[in-house]
Amino acid sequence: LEINFNHLVSNLNYFRSKIRPETKLMVMVKAFGYGSGNLEVSNVLQFHNVDYLTVAFADEGVELRRAGINLPIMVMSPEVNSYDNIIKYHLEPEVFSFRNLEFIEKAMQNLALPEAHPLKVHIKWDPGMHRLGFAKNELPELISRIKANPMLHVKSVFSHLATADNPAEDDFTLGQIRNFEEGSQMIVEAFPYKVLRHILNTAGITRFPQYQFDMVRLGIGLYGVPTTEADKGLLHPV
Repeated sequence: LEINFNHLVSNLNYFRSKIRPETKLMVMVKAFGYGSGNLEVSNVLQFHNVDYLTVAFADEGVELRRAGINLPIMVMSPEVNSYDNIIKYHLEPEVFSFRNLEFIEKAMQNLALPEAHPLKVHIKWDPGMHRLGFAKNELPELISRIKANPMLHVKSVFSHLATADNPAEDDFTLGQIRNFEEGSQMIVEAFPYKVLRHILNTAGITRFPQYQFDMVRLGIGLYGVPTTEADKGLLHPV
């Protein structure tokens, strides 16, 4: 399999041109970099100064750390037995339920994290997709639990747009964004430090640039697959 990194960088710069200079860029390298080689792709992304990488499972993040990738790495689907490695290799897990928060807390107790290095976590908000994430009525308890543990640091709150690529579903998408904006603000205001917000995926970057918040998440578009009519003919398959 031959991967064209000139095309990958061209796609990266295409999407970068759509976001504000201060907007951070998180890039998905899950599933072996969408089949393109997670280590190789991550090396290129690190060289080009993206802000964050995202993997699906902890072992993908461990592999990147062992290979010298030092960018922040978010883990989307941390498995029950993976939290020790997440902590050991300075990965940043999603918190999407009270159950997985309990697993994080137990692992932290077992490993006795040094006070200078709290575990950075990313809170997943459910704005109507009903797959994973916290609902609005769960936020007070969640905020209270995190505040009670000085070894937890909320790095971001985020959600996922289910239909950003489909103009026929724009009313639903805009409803998701409004819901996220309201719920995430509760979290942002609850902590004395900066908490990043992000909801736009590849299609969202193109179709809803006014909702960049603090960061956007680039996925399949990096690899040359257009998700909107506007991107067709402008991306290069890697």
